[in-house]
Amino acid sequence: MKKIISQIKRLGLSVKKEFIIFGIINFLLIAGSICLGIFEKKGVFFAFGPGFAVVFSILYLSRYGTLINKINSDNLIEFSELFGFFRIYIKNGYNVYNSLKEISYFANEKLKELLTKLLAEIDSDKSVQPFINFSSNFDEIIVEELMISIYQMIDEGEQSNYLSQFELIFDKFSEALTQKELKKKDSKLGTLSSAPLIGSSFLIIVITVGIIGLIGDIINGI
Repeated sequence: MKKIISQIKRLGLSVKKEFIIFGIINFLLIAGSICLGIFEKKGVFFAFGPGFAVVFSILYLSRYGTLINKINSDNLIEFSELFGFFRIYIKNGYNVYNSLKEISYFANEKLKELLTKLLAEIDSDKSVQPFINFSSNFDEIIVEELMISIYQMIDEGEQSNYLSQFELIFDKFSEALTQKELKKKDSKLGTLSSAPLIGSSFLIIVITVGIIGLIGDIINGI
């Protein structure tokens, strides 16, 4: 539960509101099945509510992790695009500070905020710490390696060997990100292909439960 609460806060959502919605929907599912069972006078309907509530709970609570993964993935893609531009600015003679400032103009709202914070920290702290702080917003450890290599370009006057080091790490990062996205697309295709099978299985279960209930009614009627 602590993990779920942490994920909700990380997404900037209200913990109280999310749990209220969660509770109301579960209550309606269970209450609806009870009412349907009483109205239809069939005990099988009493089992539907808890069953649907369990499925709903799993889907509802797991979506926070899915959303965080998507945000992280989107931020990594944005990071890759922006620092591709950063490399171009460096090669065109811009220093590190001005290159970071220039790419911030093209960033989305989240990364613009992070880059602005990074630049402000660089103004007051000439150590590597601002770059470490920036990289902590990403789950991939290679981002930290990239930011440290950028700091080294500042510390050593943007010498060509440090630029080469940055390019080597950046190319490795870009390649790994591309492979990760390809695997993700393959996974989505696999999920889509299995969806009809899952739907069919669920339909079979519902029909089976219905038949069992009907047989029970016939036996009780006899």
